[in-house]
Amino acid sequence: MATSNRPLRPREIVQAMGKPDTRSQTEGKRSRLRRLVSDGWLQRQEDGLYTIAAGINGHAPKGDELTDSR
Repeated sequence: MATSNRPLRPREIVQAMGKPDTRSQTEGKRSRLRRLVSDGWLQRQEDGLYTIAAGINGHAPKGDELTDSR
């Protein structure tokens, strides 16, 4: 997710992880993604699209980059 230029769907995440693209894998990943959203690690952008939350490990979504004020 950190290297993607766009939010991802659970199925795309399962495929990127090299797991079998089955309904059970996708639904299990969707459940985990929802927990990560409630814990503040991820953001749910639209129906079924997930991205890393701003401020996690220095991640800043496009348009939210910090500027150097020196």
